[in-house]
Amino acid sequence: MYRWVSFFVAILALLTGGVLLSQGTRDDVHPPITPAQPEHRQTSDKETTSQNTRSQLILPTPVKKPVSVLLMGVDRRKNDKGRTDAIMLIILNPRNERLTLLNIPRDAKAQLHLGGGRQRWDKINHAYALGNGVKSTVQTVESFLNIPVHHYLKMDMAGFRRIVDQMGGVDVQVPKTFSYKGQHFHKGSMHLNGIQALAYIRDRTGGSDYDRHIRQQQVLRELWKQSTQASTMLKLRDIIPTVFHHVETDLSPWDIWRMVSTLRTLSPNQMQVLHMKGVDEWSNHYYLVIPQNEQKRIQNILRQELESN
Repeated sequence: MYRWVSFFVAILALLTGGVLLSQGTRDDVHPPITPAQPEHRQTSDKETTSQNTRSQLILPTPVKKPVSVLLMGVDRRKNDKGRTDAIMLIILNPRNERLTLLNIPRDAKAQLHLGGGRQRWDKINHAYALGNGVKSTVQTVESFLNIPVHHYLKMDMAGFRRIVDQMGGVDVQVPKTFSYKGQHFHKGSMHLNGIQALAYIRDRTGGSDYDRHIRQQQVLRELWKQSTQASTMLKLRDIIPTVFHHVETDLSPWDIWRMVSTLRTLSPNQMQVLHMKGVDEWSNHYYLVIPQNEQKRIQNILRQELESN
């Protein structure tokens, strides 16, 4: 799961390579962090020119308060707005120098907030398709976890596929032979293109969600490694427009830069990974029911992270 955040950091780093397009900041979350303005004093023309030249290299101050970000991987389908194929909440807490990660099961049964006073019990990942997209998903997650979601970042699966291709593919160790959506995978080393990588991380037919998460971690770990290589920097002219086209966020460029700066200082032992346990429910559809005591346990941990001094 840590590798999901590694990929998140990589995407944020790519976004900072240019001016992030405005994607509609939500009014009901905390306002974007405003960078502190430097103190002014009278300077000579020579000093002013030098300062202007250096201003592009000034690094942002680290994040100072705990911040929560909802990450969504959206699968867009023909003739509909799509649905969230992956939902993850991260809380970056600079006060205790910790990153908390919660992977929210897509089949978790929750009360969906669909807008206009509409509510219904369903799988949590259906909030996006049945309601108002990002807004309904954020409101549903806020209610489900009983905490505020400060920001969001959404990426569609087509973008994931194209980024893998633009980065030259990805190498993985396939744990067992299987096929999915016309793609065939044999046990051992394989080099995957974008279409293959997407099928590889999405298959649930031959195993459990746990097996799927392991494959996701493999792919994202390799993408993270590649994103830090010099050869990837030479491909930014092609990759950045793809990121801009397929990623939507209410984080400002400055917010993103500050988060990247802070996240890169953390090591794996400074990350708290939470797992939400549930019980299978089979009715007309399959649901993962999270017991109330388990839901409260997760809520308390997340609230402590956001409220810690």
